[in-house]
Amino acid sequence: MDKETKDKKFNELMRKMYDKIYLFVGKNCSDREFVEDVVQETFYEAYRKMDILLEHPNQIGWLYETAKYKRMKLGKQRSDIQESEVEYDELKGDKTGDEEYGEFELAETIKTSVSEKEYEMLRDYYLNGYSSVEVADKYGVDRGVIRMRMSRLKRKLKGDLVVGWLALVVCIWRFL
Repeated sequence: MDKETKDKKFNELMRKMYDKIYLFVGKNCSDREFVEDVVQETFYEAYRKMDILLEHPNQIGWLYETAKYKRMKLGKQRSDIQESEVEYDELKGDKTGDEEYGEFELAETIKTSVSEKEYEMLRDYYLNGYSSVEVADKYGVDRGVIRMRMSRLKRKLKGDLVVGWLALVVCIWRFL
């Protein structure tokens, strides 16, 4: 199947099923970002396997099963991340003044981890409150992939920050 046909079929499927999958994943979950991440991962998997999905006798069922699997998988990763954040907070203790990262230092840390365009996109989406459609239009990105891109950037930053803090803890530990 050529890319144009694949994209057309995928866009039709996404238009038809996005809200239904979002409601399915969001049932009993109040974390909007998590729900969006799961839905984006579900449709990313659907796009990757579009040839198989188009021949599947129950495409809707396939999407629901994939969403269920992605929710379990990302939920486990989320709980692992939350546990490591709790451990980090315990290591960090209560620090004030110069010991604490200010907004400027955090922004500089983020800028070193992503490109300038990615930084601006993150800032518009998370800090300035732009919708995914507004961010996509502003930066000339396909509307269907902007939430996934934001999710991946956020995950990358979390990983970079945790690795950076762990390296700092190891360095301090050696001097003690």
